[in-house]
Amino acid sequence: MGTSTDKNQALRLLNGLEMGGLDPAEGRVLVEDLDPVLVHLIVRFLRDVYPIHAPAAGPVLERVVALTNATPEIVALAKEGETDPITSWFVSEHTFGEFRGRGDAMLALVVDKLES
Repeated sequence: MGTSTDKNQALRLLNGLEMGGLDPAEGRVLVEDLDPVLVHLIVRFLRDVYPIHAPAAGPVLERVVALTNATPEIVALAKEGETDPITSWFVSEHTFGEFRGRGDAMLALVVDKLES
């Protein structure tokens, strides 16, 4: 289980899943190193911002599924992160939609909270 709150690693994972270009082996390393809260929020962000019926959703969700299939631990980490008080705080104060196109701002906010 990872505990890294490195914003650059989290942003690499988010951007790689959202825009492509993330090697599955690199994705696995990133997921294993990151704090479970970040793993959960990245996956949930992508699922909320790219609903299945949206035209742009297909490739993004396919990459999420591919990483999940290649790295089964991601499901356990995401579930662990889901129950964390930081996640509860985030979803009570914010929506994922408000960070569409601003994933770096979402990650900065969460990392600041995790490190405080």
